[in-house]
Amino acid sequence: MATWDARAWVAGLIGCDPGELSIRSTDRYGATETQTRYDRGGEPVARLTVSGPVRTSFDEAGEGHWAVAAQIGAGTYEVHRLDVPEADEIAY
Repeated sequence: MATWDARAWVAGLIGCDPGELSIRSTDRYGATETQTRYDRGGEPVARLTVSGPVRTSFDEAGEGHWAVAAQIGAGTYEVHRLDVPEADEIAY
């Protein structure tokens, strides 16, 4: 199993060091969605949504993916999407 670093991905989209981001809040909606909000210097900069796992009818458990979306900027609609293998652990 690999670990996927969500904070590093978000930092790369923003153009900052991952150490500059702090988690403002994390909310779980049932067993299928997690939203994590990041701050930089006390200001909100991104919302990361992880949904899933998403599987086709042919996928076995562990063969699907997590649907990841990052909304960058407060009040903007700049959205970046990525699929992360279901077997990977996500580090927020």
